[in-house]
Amino acid sequence: MILIFSINSDYSTSAVINWLIRLKKKFIRINEDTLFELLWLNSSDFAIAINGEMVLGSQITKMWYRRGGLDLFAKFKHTLIKDYLRVEHTALIEYFYHRLDKIPSVNKIKNSDINKLYLMDLCRQYDILAPKYLVTGCKSAVANFFEEEKHIISKPISTPFSFQDEEDFSHMAYTSMVNREDIDALPERFVPTFFQQAIAKAYEIRVFYLNGKFYAMAIFSQNNSNTNVDFRNYDRDKPNRVAPYTLAKTYEKKLKRMLDAYGLNCASFDVIYAADDAEYYFLDLNPVGQFGMVSTPCNYNLEREIALAL
Repeated sequence: MILIFSINSDYSTSAVINWLIRLKKKFIRINEDTLFELLWLNSSDFAIAINGEMVLGSQITKMWYRRGGLDLFAKFKHTLIKDYLRVEHTALIEYFYHRLDKIPSVNKIKNSDINKLYLMDLCRQYDILAPKYLVTGCKSAVANFFEEEKHIISKPISTPFSFQDEEDFSHMAYTSMVNREDIDALPERFVPTFFQQAIAKAYEIRVFYLNGKFYAMAIFSQNNSNTNVDFRNYDRDKPNRVAPYTLAKTYEKKLKRMLDAYGLNCASFDVIYAADDAEYYFLDLNPVGQFGMVSTPCNYNLEREIALAL
């Protein structure tokens, strides 16, 4: 049996499940509102109940961690009890996730998120070019960085800030250019913020990685004012041209060494091919990032590839 962690709104999970059904692979999916209970756990096995159906750990042959997580004590409502159980929950859930991560899987819970700053360290360690960066809350430091690089951007260190308003309209923090006027308007001290060298791009590359294979797509976002800094700021009226792309083999080898070191067998990441020096610059990595935007335009059928890997 395949155990899948996801959330209700994730269409990509449903697309992979359609292939699991076609391939006649048995699976069970856990969403954020799934009724879940840990029945027992010992050194050799465990039993869980999912929507009332009991499943033994020894019955799970593969796992796919897509999104989401577990709350083992959701049924307890009393505040004092929940405060006490929160400590118990943390210890138990950490160990339970550790046991789940021993199951052969596509993605693991323990490395489903990666710190951008740690990622920059990994790039340097494995000789993968990345833009220069600065984290600071000092106006003078930003000003000096701007003088050195001439073109800089700012973006979140972690997950981009987003929320939906009363009209169900989504607001999201995108990568933004920082100019001299922006810096002049800053107070002398502010919240530590991530600034990065802006690389002039010939084109952008979105890559999906699965078990040693790279599925890449070139995004020609540089000539559109909406998307030339951040292609996620989509232009619905004039979409970017995209095309299947093959990374240089020497670059793939470097990337694989880095991904192996972090224990990732599946991830989505962004790369810039620079206009000035014709080099790849690594930008961001998301172990549970979207892959549909690469799969469909490039006819990679990644949903089927993931289903086959499970």
